[in-house]
Amino acid sequence: MNCNTNRIFDELKLLIDKSALLWLIFMTGVSLIIGLLCVAGALPPAALWALVWILPSAISLWIVVCCYHKKVKMLAQKQQISMMAYHAKQVLEHLQRQIPDTLITDSKIKIRYLARHGIDIDAALARLGHNVEKYNELAMAFLKNSDKYEDTLYDLMQADTLMQYGASAHILRVKANELGLINLTDTAFFHEIESYAGELDVIRANWKKLSFELDEAYGLLSEYIKSLGLKDDAIDQDGNHMSFKKWGEQLQEAFQALETYDTQKAKTILNELVKFPIDSDITKALKNIISNIDEMMAV
Repeated sequence: MNCNTNRIFDELKLLIDKSALLWLIFMTGVSLIIGLLCVAGALPPAALWALVWILPSAISLWIVVCCYHKKVKMLAQKQQISMMAYHAKQVLEHLQRQIPDTLITDSKIKIRYLARHGIDIDAALARLGHNVEKYNELAMAFLKNSDKYEDTLYDLMQADTLMQYGASAHILRVKANELGLINLTDTAFFHEIESYAGELDVIRANWKKLSFELDEAYGLLSEYIKSLGLKDDAIDQDGNHMSFKKWGEQLQEAFQALETYDTQKAKTILNELVKFPIDSDITKALKNIISNIDEMMAV
């Protein structure tokens, strides 16, 4: 890619130089003809004053050639950046397609661990269109919020907040049902109904059961996610976190900057992204893009 772009750049410069040379030859030829005619007496000596225009014309031509060289260089860089952005997208999309395939294959095997422990995986996957990757995303979101679910319900377990308690229990029931957590779904539904009925004593008497099933669901899903080595964010050397969603959005922003030839913005974003290693091949590809940007801007 670099070789082809540089060759186009050199060809355009050569074309400009040849055009300027032809114009200089023409001006020189006209000047010689005028000079010879004056020497031969065909033209008066005053006609030599017409040759004064040669010097400013030559200077103007030199300035124009330099300007066109600069414009050609900018066009060549833009073309190179555009091509690099396209090829970089292709490489990263290929790498990103490979990673989920590996995880999905592994998930389909290890997800049976959940089925053996009373989780209705088949029904959950059927509701998700058998999208294992989506199930994994929901499982990680549930794990992240499981403490929040329990704390919210416990705080709302009061006589004057039973309606809010019921709404929170409904949310928990929906999330549990998405994941095929049968026992937790049924218990959350029980708490939802009893809260709307105003049965605070019944809710308190069955709180331990709900808490136990939440902990059990957390333990099973946690073991499954750990077995896959999944995580939903990347961490840099200083311990800072960046979600995969934000990482992907930043990457798209970097590509958009390249497509609009804003190399400085693209380089700044990419330098930040490589601090959060998601995959060794992807990190290597990003570093190559940064290196290519530096090479192009040094031309």
